[in-house]
Amino acid sequence: MSLTPDIGIRPRVRESASMTKEAVVSRVTGTAVADAVRLLGFDSVFSDVMNRMTGPLLPDEAVFRINGEEWRFRISTRFEYESLSKYRTDPDRLVLQHFVRSLRDDDVVWDVGAHVGVFSVLAAGQVPAGTVIAIEPLPENAEQLRENLKRNGRDATVRQLALDDESRRAELGVNSPSGAGAFGTLNGLSSRRRTTVQTDCGDSLVTDGVPAPTVLKVDVQGAELNVLRGLQRSLLGCRIVCVNVYEKHFTRGDEGEEIRDILESSGLHVERLAEWDGGHFLWGTRES
Repeated sequence: MSLTPDIGIRPRVRESASMTKEAVVSRVTGTAVADAVRLLGFDSVFSDVMNRMTGPLLPDEAVFRINGEEWRFRISTRFEYESLSKYRTDPDRLVLQHFVRSLRDDDVVWDVGAHVGVFSVLAAGQVPAGTVIAIEPLPENAEQLRENLKRNGRDATVRQLALDDESRRAELGVNSPSGAGAFGTLNGLSSRRRTTVQTDCGDSLVTDGVPAPTVLKVDVQGAELNVLRGLQRSLLGCRIVCVNVYEKHFTRGDEGEEIRDILESSGLHVERLAEWDGGHFLWGTRES
């Protein structure tokens, strides 16, 4: 199947459900009980409860319509609903469009930081079975990713780990509410909860037999520099690389320049595709 370059990507959501959700959240979060919960230091617990409690008020799924086809993603939490809804607007919609229209039927796609599988599902609809590698460390997201692949009748290899520049056990700090749709940062200093994850180098995965990427998408909440350091051999075979550069999570301030240097030193032409309020997207292409 071929997807056209000019596509409209919009989750289909029921506005009445959205309005109901906002009304309930506003009423509950504004009560004296909620204020007392926060004062007692249980704000994160309260947020987690609200995240799950509003789930039944939301649509069952988001539907992306692309070139006459529909792609469905299950919604189970408020945070997951909000994460999927962001693709209705730029820059996320623009980046997803670029990604989809860049794919060829001979590509091997690595979706690093696959979350609940938007990029993985759409890629699996265009490239041969077994050539999408979805890498996601959070168990609840990996489970939802598999569910979304199954829901759309697509196949991908899901690896529940975090890419890094070495193989180790690491702490993933999660500031988002619990449940599918959460985001995590490796060794995050401030986090709502922590979970231990396995990390590995992308180049090591290739050495162990995982097909090397020709298209690479990286969205890892500030860990992108280490991901690319661990993929420097494999980058030489990539023709498309998309990196979400999380400037807001940087500690030195010059990590963005180093990320760009790694991409350019591998022979990619790099442009700044889109800006957002905490960083920007880099798009690297290799001339044929």
